[in-house]
Amino acid sequence: MSGDWGGGGGGGRGGFGGRGGGRGRTAGAGRFGANSPPGGRGAAAWKNKRQGNGRPRRSFSDASASDQVSRRRTGKAARAAQRRADAEANKATAVEILEIPADGLEMEDLCEELATTQAELIKVLFMKGIAIQMGQVLDRETVIAVCEAKDQEWMDAGEVGVEEQAKKLTSFYEEEDEDDLETRPPVVTIMGHVDHGKTSLLDYIRKAKVAAGEAGGITQAIGAYQVSAAIGGDDGESERNITFLDTPGHEAFSAMRARGARVTDVAIVVVAADDGVRPQTKEAVSHAQAAGVPLIIAINKCDKEGGNPERVKEELAALEVVCEEWGGTTPMINVSAKTGMGIDQLLETIALTAEVEELVANPGSNARGTVVEAYLDKQRGAMATLLVQNGTLRIGDAVLVGASWGKVRAITDAYGAKLEEAGPSTPVQIMGLGSVPMAGEEFEVTETETEARDAAVKRSEKARINVIEGNSVSLSNLSAAKDDEDGVQTINLIVKTDVSGSVEAVKAALGALPRDRVVLRFLHAAAGEVTESDIDLAAASEGIVLAFNTPLSDKVSERAKQQRVEVRAYDVIYGLVDEVRAAMEGKLSGVQDEVFVGQAECKAVFGGGNSKVAGCLVLEGQLRMKANLRVTRKGKEVFRGKVGSLRRIKDQVKKVESGLECGVGADPEWGEWKPGDVIECFDLVDRVQTLESASDELGKKVEEIKAAEEKAKAAAAAAAAAAPEKEEDAPAPPARGRNQRQRAGSRR
Repeated sequence: MSGDWGGGGGGGRGGFGGRGGGRGRTAGAGRFGANSPPGGRGAAAWKNKRQGNGRPRRSFSDASASDQVSRRRTGKAARAAQRRADAEANKATAVEILEIPADGLEMEDLCEELATTQAELIKVLFMKGIAIQMGQVLDRETVIAVCEAKDQEWMDAGEVGVEEQAKKLTSFYEEEDEDDLETRPPVVTIMGHVDHGKTSLLDYIRKAKVAAGEAGGITQAIGAYQVSAAIGGDDGESERNITFLDTPGHEAFSAMRARGARVTDVAIVVVAADDGVRPQTKEAVSHAQAAGVPLIIAINKCDKEGGNPERVKEELAALEVVCEEWGGTTPMINVSAKTGMGIDQLLETIALTAEVEELVANPGSNARGTVVEAYLDKQRGAMATLLVQNGTLRIGDAVLVGASWGKVRAITDAYGAKLEEAGPSTPVQIMGLGSVPMAGEEFEVTETETEARDAAVKRSEKARINVIEGNSVSLSNLSAAKDDEDGVQTINLIVKTDVSGSVEAVKAALGALPRDRVVLRFLHAAAGEVTESDIDLAAASEGIVLAFNTPLSDKVSERAKQQRVEVRAYDVIYGLVDEVRAAMEGKLSGVQDEVFVGQAECKAVFGGGNSKVAGCLVLEGQLRMKANLRVTRKGKEVFRGKVGSLRRIKDQVKKVESGLECGVGADPEWGEWKPGDVIECFDLVDRVQTLESASDELGKKVEEIKAAEEKAKAAAAAAAAAAPEKEEDAPAPPARGRNQRQRAGSRR
């Protein structure tokens, strides 16, 4: 027989040798390749062939093949599981706080920091209406948008200038080393409607929880004080300090927040059980929610005849403030400032809330905090009540407060006692500033008086420039503040109307506007006149006050002018809606529509390098110099630019009409032309978006993303379904065919 298994060797006639004359297969093509026995030596040579060479032989019989295959497949699955476990162990983790440079981040670096992929980032931003490409450098605002979408903490990289430090004070606890942080007392602000018992509640707490000798020694009202309360626990009662701000209410609360200071850890809103929720109650709740602080409701006058705490809870639930008993998250305590009922429970709730918030500070650092009150004393000069929020304030420290500075010459507490120092959450009054600071401004201790003086001069100069430039909040400049990447925008509104029915009418009319790309956020909406509190809230949140059929007092107008807040007054609801719509559309970035110019097909390529020119036939329309150019190959875009050169025969021309041939060069130069490429010319026309068109466009993009996700899921499911089948179809042992039987016979 022929040497079907042999190499292309000599001419012997052995049973498995190659036939002479080269008729056998080449050594590389035979069943055993180069390890075949030499041609012409027959079966004897094969018997003596080492088993270690050539095709490995099975060490098991056909009868036991299935068990062996099963064991082999199990081993493969175990190895795959081990690989998955190793990959999970080595999986990258996102940084705790992302530092964002002023000039942004490259996508690759951002993906590494957030332990994600570029495709995931593109999808996240696409859902926010921001279109990006892989490998792109993302600006600071876009990176912040990614962080917000992924609940990632972030901070600006680099040093913060003196004039910007006030903005950073709200996060100074996070700047400290965790080993240096200690628990600090909570700072509590009490707010509510007039005559609902705020002052009475504070007086009772102060008299009941301050030692008798100290209570009688209060000689001056410094606007804040600290009490010590016995709080029960599993280990018995323990003394906890609580700092109360004795301010005029939510007006001062929002005025402080308007300057960027978060002085309050817990906000208590007092509601009278016999009067229920009133306009100032709603304002107080709005201010606390806008500040983002935990809220506790104290239902006062529960001992009074006609008091109905359940009605109060129902009215608050209508404001989306639901008590814990009804499945909400807001503690509501029944109290009486007259008899003291519920006061201990209120203080214990404050302490527990503070415990959940994990309030800490570093007493070893330089003091920082907020001005609660300030005034000019004829004998002692500028006096300021400070709330130390971090660090320790000492006599002799150099203090910087806004554009004021000075050296601390005296420290006294609420009881008139002189102190050498004051730690975190301690309210004190100091003397030594060169001028009277404003309530709500942040203070900090500097290393030297020179540093404090220089920083104060810089801040004073910046304040003067801001006054000249008139940095104000208005519908016009809010609409001008477009997002370059066309992201989702927010406009904060405070609405005041003549009657409560008008409130719902205004909100319903504005709610009918498309809000997919620009969101209207109602910080506060109520019937009544515009108040100074409304102005402070608008300044704090960069919002606009809309007054519908309600008067505006001279005092409020002056406050709005000082805070640079625009108050728009209307008597026709359509005018209000039209102006808000215009402001919303003004925040939308313009879009560019493609207008078809012409199409051609590349027939040949001339030239070399990047200077190649496509010889084309214009199929439709015309090709035009400097027009936008797109090259597609098999339906996929491979180049985008402009028409850099256009020749007809040898002449440079400005345009070529349909049916004519021409040579096209790209700008920038591109040398990847191939016959068959489709060349499209188009113009870009700017179009102003309306709310409706922006909403439709976003809807289309979302549908495209959903379709792509569904397609990817289907592909993944199909792959997962096919994977087990492939494993089960393990290779069976080779059948004993004709050649093998012949080989076995020759061995016998």
